[in-house]
This record gives sequence, structure tokens and C-alpha cells, in this order.
Amino acid sequence: MKHVALLFSARNFLSDFRAFAGRDGAKAVLLIVAGAGLEGLGLAVLVPVLRGMMEGQAERLLALLAGFTLLIGLRALVLWRRDMLLTRLRVGFVEQQRVRLLERLVGASWTTLSHMRHARITHLLASDVTLIGTCAHFMLQGAAAFCLLAIQWALAFMFSPPLAVLSGLLLIGAGAALLPQLVKSQRLGREVSEANLHLAHNSAQFLGGLKLAMSQNLQGRFAEEFNATLTRLIARQVDFTREQSKAQLAFSTIASLAGAAAILAGIYLFAVPAPLLIVFVLLLARMSAPIAQLQQGAHQFANFLPSYDAVTTLETELGGAGASVTAEDLPADLSLRFDKVTYRHPDGGRGVFDLDLVLEPGGFIGITGASGAGKTSFADLLVGLLAPQSGSISVGGLPMTEGRRARWRSVVAYAPQEAFLFHDSIRANLLWADPLASEEEMIAALRLAGAESFIGSLDTIVGEKGALLSGGERQRLTLARALLRKAPLLMLDETTSAIDVPTERILLYRLAALPWRPTILLIAHRAESLALCDRIIAFADGRIVSDRHTTPGSSAP
Repeated sequence: MKHVALLFSARNFLSDFRAFAGRDGAKAVLLIVAGAGLEGLGLAVLVPVLRGMMEGQAERLLALLAGFTLLIGLRALVLWRRDMLLTRLRVGFVEQQRVRLLERLVGASWTTLSHMRHARITHLLASDVTLIGTCAHFMLQGAAAFCLLAIQWALAFMFSPPLAVLSGLLLIGAGAALLPQLVKSQRLGREVSEANLHLAHNSAQFLGGLKLAMSQNLQGRFAEEFNATLTRLIARQVDFTREQSKAQLAFSTIASLAGAAAILAGIYLFAVPAPLLIVFVLLLARMSAPIAQLQQGAHQFANFLPSYDAVTTLETELGGAGASVTAEDLPADLSLRFDKVTYRHPDGGRGVFDLDLVLEPGGFIGITGASGAGKTSFADLLVGLLAPQSGSISVGGLPMTEGRRARWRSVVAYAPQEAFLFHDSIRANLLWADPLASEEEMIAALRLAGAESFIGSLDTIVGEKGALLSGGERQRLTLARALLRKAPLLMLDETTSAIDVPTERILLYRLAALPWRPTILLIAHRAESLALCDRIIAFADGRIVSDRHTTPGSSAP
């Protein structure tokens, strides 16, 4: 079964590469065959050259040597063209794999992505996709070596069929004995890939919790687990080197015995003439190079093949062929209606149930409830990250289809509780929301969010995930980025939870007076945060338990 799994995986890889290569693949095959054929033809010319040397035919010898030199030069040109084309195919195949995986990621649902480890995705994109290129390199190298070996064996058959058959049978037997070693190489490659993924995951966890770990002197635990994984990784790599060396030794021994047996048989059994026997020995010597390439390349191919399997497995989990939904236009009326909407999360039944409500444009709506009450699920449905499992959502009286949902997300500004910031400048973090925003617009958004007091320059670096800012500063910068979109729907999910109450009141008053009058949904726990809302919806156990209109405090702070 393990042999079948290896052959099935190799077949999938070859099929995928062939589909990518297309006409260039056919050209590569022709160049590989031409290069091998020219080398074989050059070797064939050696027979009359040797005869000419033995018989003292000077003029004929010079002509033959001139032809031999021309063949070698032509072969060098063909090999250069071959190697350039094979390199382009290998690099292009790697980039196709990376782009295809990114398309799957972009087109996947939020439900699927939210359950995946980020370290796994980044490791596949950065490491495993690159190793696919190494796998392709050894496959192409093996194809060239196999073709050259076939040409050389065909020449050997022309000179002495019995000797060629004898040596060929011995080499086929050696190749069959190699298959169990290839299965071991694939298994070790899979273990190395899993260990590397574990290292990437540990590194991400360590860096994500670095401040907490160092504040309690717990960073040693990360180092211990990292070292344990690294020890396993080194052991697997040493095992692979050992298995490859054993296989190389066994294969070289068999090949040497095959050559010796063929020479002895040529001398004592078949009485092969000296010139032919010399060329046959020369051919055997030349065959040792492609044989060694095949043996080593097969091991490396099997060892790196699990990286391809890991990438295709993730593509299958993400589903589909990437983002292919055509965005549909939205109506002028952006009122939203939830009609018996239900969504249950696949990890335990949490979510929302039988939601019935209408959200008119321009309102300032507060969403409240205990943790796990369904507020975030409602927000994800509202901004289009999730689609109802039953019931329906409509905008302006039109059903929220997949295409309309894709367009809807472009008119939403979302500021979550956990601020997401790049390790870059304030300018770069703001321009992520609107790449065309001017410096004046960015400064105005920062003032609206109350962030002007701590902004020294738009080129200030905020650190990894905003580590150089306080929690409140991160939230205000995230809010400024959302405001820069000037979207008709502004979703604030505990966005002001790290800001003190007086400052929060000033900030919310500014939001209530925004000139473009967006619909604002504020998810919050504090009563003070909800004071300016004109409608408050309370959730409990995934259901709406209260929906009341209020008279917000109108006095400016």
C-alpha cells in the first residue's frame, strides 16, 4: 500500500506539471532527447575514430575528429537551451502553485479560514511551495538522465546486443530494489515537513505571546519545546542521509558488478572485437553518471514530494478554484432586513437563531449582551463574512446573494476589538484601507479618532501588531483606518473598550456627527458606551431578547 501511495502521489505531481508545461513541456522533451541523441551520436563516431587510429588512416581520422568536435559543440548549444527552458518551467511551476494557493485562500469562506492555523498557511506558502520547485528540479533532472541513459543503452545494444541485455537486466533489478528505499525517503520527507511546520507554529506562538511570557519568565518553556522539535527534525534529516547513502552504495556496487560481468562476458563468451569492446566499456562508464543522477534524484524527489501533497491537501480543504463570484450592484436604499436568519458554528452549535430585524440607514445602533450571546456572529453576518444557513438577508428589498454580498463588503468599514496593525508606519497602516487617500485625509481621520495627540509623524513605526502603542492607541488607529473608507456602514466591535470613558464619549459624539451619516453599529458592554445610541439591541443565547429605541444624550461633551 505504501508503494501505491508513493506512485499515486508521483502521478498527481507529474500530471499537474504536464498540464502547466503545455507546449513548453513538449519543447523541453525534444531538447532533452536531442541532447541525449547528440551525445550518443558523438559516442558512435568514436568507433570509426578508433579504427582510423589503429589503421593509420590520417585523412579519414581528421575528418572524423572534425565531425566529432562539431557534434560536441552542437550538443553544448542544445543543452544550454534545454537548461534555460527547464529552469523557466521549474520557476513558473512554483509560482503557479503559490498563486493557485493564494487564489484558494482569497476565495475561501471565513468559516473555513477561521479554523485554520495561520502558521500552517504561511509555512506552506513560504517553505513547502519552494520545496515543490526542488521536487520539480529533480524530476526534470531525472527525465534528462533517463533519456540519456536510454540513448546510451540503445548504442550499447547496437554494438553488442547480448552484453546490453545482460547489463540492462542487472540495472532493472537494481532499480526495483530501490523502490522500498524511496518509500522510506517519502516517509522521512513527510516527517521533516511536519517537524518544520511544528517549528513554524511554535515560533508564531512564541512571538505572539512574547510580552506575556517574558513578563512572567515563562519564555524558557517555548525554548524547551522548540529544541525538542529541532532535535526530532535533525534526527529525521540524518536518517534520510543515511538511507540515501546506503542506497547509493548498493546501487553503485550492483552497477559495478553489472559492468564487470558484461566485460568478462564480452571477452570470454561473445568474443567482441577490441574496438567495439573499448567503446562498450566507454559507454558503461558514461552510463554511470545518469545512473547516479537517477538514483539520487529519485530519493530527493520522493523526499520532497510530501510538500506537494501538503499544498494540494490545503487546496482541497479550502475548496473551489478561487474567487470567481461576480459582484452585483447594490440598490440606492441600503436598509437591511434579517428574516428568520440562523447560523450555527460547526464547532459546537454557537451562533444566532431566528433573527428578525430591520436596520434603517443612518442609525446609531448599540449591540449588547454577555460573552457568547451571538453579537459577533450577528456582526459577521451583517458585514458579509458569513451567509445564513437558513432564513435570508436582504438589502433595499433585494436578496443578499453571493455576488451582492461581495459588493456589500466594499461599502463596509470594520474596526474590531483586537486591532490588526502591520509592522510598518502609520501611513502604511492607514493606506491599507484606502490606497488613494491624501495626507490631509489621513490626518483628518486621525483627528476624528482622537489619535492626533500621540501621532508624531505619519512615518512613525507602530511595531509588530502595534506593539509600540498602548491598547487604546491601537484601537484609535484602527478606528481612523476604518473612518478613512467613509463607508455607509461602520461596524465597531468593542473598538473603544480600551479607551477611558470620558475620552470614549468625546469620540462617540464625533462619530454620531459624521458628515456622511453612516449606519453605525456599536458592539459594547459598558452602559456609557451605549449612551449616544438611538437604538439598543440585546442578545442572549443567540437570540434577540430586547430591541428598543432610545433618546440618546444630546449634549456635547
